[in-house]
Amino acid sequence: MPVRRLLAGRDLVAELRLAIKMTIGGTGAWWIASELGAKRPLFAALVPLVAMNGDPFAAVSVSIARILGVFAGVGIGLALTHVAVGSTWRVAIALIVATLVGIVLKVGDRPNLEVPIAALFLIGFASANVSQLGVQRIWETAIGAVVAVVVSAVLWPPDPIRELERRLHRLRQQLAADLAAIADDLATGSGVTAQLLDDLREHSLEAVRDVFELAPARRALRWNPLRRNDVRLVDELEERINLGARAARHVRSIGRDVTDTDVRSRELAAATRHLADALDRALLGQERTEALGRAGQELDAAGNGDQAIVAAQLRQFLADLRAA
Repeated sequence: MPVRRLLAGRDLVAELRLAIKMTIGGTGAWWIASELGAKRPLFAALVPLVAMNGDPFAAVSVSIARILGVFAGVGIGLALTHVAVGSTWRVAIALIVATLVGIVLKVGDRPNLEVPIAALFLIGFASANVSQLGVQRIWETAIGAVVAVVVSAVLWPPDPIRELERRLHRLRQQLAADLAAIADDLATGSGVTAQLLDDLREHSLEAVRDVFELAPARRALRWNPLRRNDVRLVDELEERINLGARAARHVRSIGRDVTDTDVRSRELAAATRHLADALDRALLGQERTEALGRAGQELDAAGNGDQAIVAAQLRQFLADLRAA
């Protein structure tokens, strides 16, 4: 059970492919650098490991920022090997300078740690012939960068469609579970919706983040010649993910009203189940008219007072599904 929970929601196939690509990239870069005369070309093998990030929405799934970080770290380390200070002071200066540069060359919202790591590597492997060492490390890094880009673009290039489908599947499961819980609360008065409000909010925010990934997915397909024909599939997935995001907002509002009013209604519970059925069909691209008709009939039979408040939210959800 703990293992299953640990692996839940992860794309293990994509992670395995990334591991294989890193192995091939690092090994290939080491071999090429060795054939060109390098001894222990660690930087050549290092770049593919740090640059291949497995981002499904990147053109070649390589972080240019990380590659630049290795180059910057090599430069900083090379410069400090010419400074006449003790090893401890050299390391301290390298860390402060490289960390500041890493903040400028940040990866996402985090500092680029490849800068201080590369600087420390170069200082640690410094020898008497510093100039020759620095030049070797620079062209080693260049070889690693080229190999990383080529391997990422050719071997299992990023598949935004697969990732969007995986996110849509996750969104479907979340919405189905949330609506089932709300329907049970409306039928039995279990009060479970109040416990789910934080989850409903997080699911809604997560759906919005999925929408924001649609534009990067299009760019990744446009710049990848092996995936360019998949661009037309994004249109269909975009429509469904946008619908899922709107549905998550509706579910969040419905959950809040159910919690505030403490309503118990057989008709509203049935309408919620029919709406859940219609939504799932819509997210699968299937016919949903019959399920929407059943939901409308149940809402027409709903009572007044607090029931009318929840019914109004459900009717807005119904109207959105009809218009989609």
